Amino acid sequence: MDAKTALRGSTLHAISQVKTAVSTVMVVVRGQNIPGTMRMASVVIDEIRRDANALKDPDAIDWDSLWRRKTSKYENDYNRQNWVSVHIAGETVFMGGEGRDGIAEVEAIPVGEEVTEAIVTEAAANVLGALEDLMVEHDSQTAFVFTPGPAHHRAAILERRDRKTGAFSISVHHPTPSKPVRLSHFVSFCADVAEALTHKAFLDRVQELLAENALSTSNITPALTQATRNRRRELIEQIDNFEQVNKVSYRPERPTFA
Repeated sequence: MDAKTALRGSTLHAISQVKTAVSTVMVVVRGQNIPGTMRMASVVIDEIRRDANALKDPDAIDWDSLWRRKTSKYENDYNRQNWVSVHIAGETVFMGGEGRDGIAEVEAIPVGEEVTEAIVTEAAANVLGALEDLMVEHDSQTAFVFTPGPAHHRAAILERRDRKTGAFSISVHHPTPSKPVRLSHFVSFCADVAEALTHKAFLDRVQELLAENALSTSNITPALTQATRNRRRELIEQIDNFEQVNKVSYRPERPTFA
């Protein structure tokens, strides 16, 4: 992989240039959500590093099985629109799941420019048709930029939510230069961090609705709330386990997951 790998929440892409002895190949992973995109990106990193021939013969890889192993029961139960795709040198080598129509429409309108609420509204109308009671909100954008290095791997995270911008970074330090932390493991760890923060935001919103006595008017069910708590607890355990095995540092500070 090259020096930097970027994952952008607005377009849900993981983009990297892979340099071989004779050429540079662009590899793109697209997905329905940031954690899923990062987890599939970690799969692609491992497969290419295991056998660089994956760039020339990607059809020889069982991408579907690899993706399903990275998909949690929570996603299967409560996010049936989850999807992911892998593109190598401009060719689509894998598409899994359903629900790509909406994001494809969103991406087609700005043609690489920043996605705005107006663009999301236009895309929704194109997909769903003109609806008088249709309300669309676009209030967040997340970007992860990974920088592998000889001493440590680093991820810089930028999140814009409710017109506010926040940023922090995570670094994992290699035990020795000859025994680095696998980049794919670090990317998967960051996916756990991103998902845990997403679930925290959801559960915080549930508490706000309870305080306003408005939860009954939402589509949030007790089963979904409990499943989200369980999934967040599982993710926090995975994050803690990674931190116990590796030297991890956060700037300015470690996020609060619970």
